[in-house]
Amino acid sequence: MKAALLVRPGEIVVQDIDEPAVGPVDVEIAVGGVGLCGSDLSVFSGHWQAPHYPWVMGHEIFGTVVGIGREVSAARLGETVVVEPNIACLTCAPCLRGWTSACVSRQSIGMNRQGGLAERLVVPDHFAWPISRLGPTDLVCVEPATVALAALRRLGSPLPSSALVIGAGALGLLMSLVLQHKGTAVGVFDINHDRLDFAAGLGARPVQAEGERQFDLVVDTVGSPGSVDTALRSIAVGGTLLILGLDNRPLGLTAQALVRSQLVIRGSLTYDHPEDFEASVAAISERRLAPGRIVAHRYALEDAQTAFEQGGSAAGKSWIRIGGEA
Repeated sequence: MKAALLVRPGEIVVQDIDEPAVGPVDVEIAVGGVGLCGSDLSVFSGHWQAPHYPWVMGHEIFGTVVGIGREVSAARLGETVVVEPNIACLTCAPCLRGWTSACVSRQSIGMNRQGGLAERLVVPDHFAWPISRLGPTDLVCVEPATVALAALRRLGSPLPSSALVIGAGALGLLMSLVLQHKGTAVGVFDINHDRLDFAAGLGARPVQAEGERQFDLVVDTVGSPGSVDTALRSIAVGGTLLILGLDNRPLGLTAQALVRSQLVIRGSLTYDHPEDFEASVAAISERRLAPGRIVAHRYALEDAQTAFEQGGSAAGKSWIRIGGEA
């Protein structure tokens, strides 16, 4: 089967690899398309080290079930599915507490388990979610939309009447859409003006982040020292800072600043199985949320190199088509 292989940081080659073996509780998926995510771009650049080279990236995946393991119902054949790519063991202490996002043995497709930028992918049956009557742009956004929805679930209700989203990449755009879907007016800050314009086209208000402490909720999808500084200059006294970005540099946050502003700071990592994917699939299937609105660029598998080179700065989300569209 064809696959896009990262042969070294910054270089992708499309060539044939062996098809994956199907285990007894697995389904085999003919991949229809894969979205590009910031973590994929980090692996591509070498900032996040691939397990080995060559490596198959990609975790925002949809496709069609074309094969099943011996313990899987034959009714699954032919289903259109989206993949839940963070495969938890479901037996460790965090999993048993419902925090599968913190699974100590988690396998993450495209990060430490072979990714979806190939014609076929094998995943455990319970991590392939059936979903129908949707176009490919919505399908390719189900996984990142789940990240946004799970983060807001963890905040609890009610959400404030207005919020600031820092970063207008794909996750920031989805967070903006989800917040608006829930009735919150959204301001967006980004240093990339094209991305800001794209966010404005989705109903958000571009914000210059001049230090007005006006937002009861600030969602930082970047997580860098600079973005957190912007957040702290924008958040109201007693507000909540929700951080989704995975920058590993120390933040310039003092206890004095935290206490004087009486802030709540919350981190949110991916989502928890099965409730979060179940909820997002239902919301998107019922057309209550249309995440595909953030998609702006489509590439063929053979153009994966170009997709990754342009994905870091492009306004709107990019995806790579592999098989026939759903």
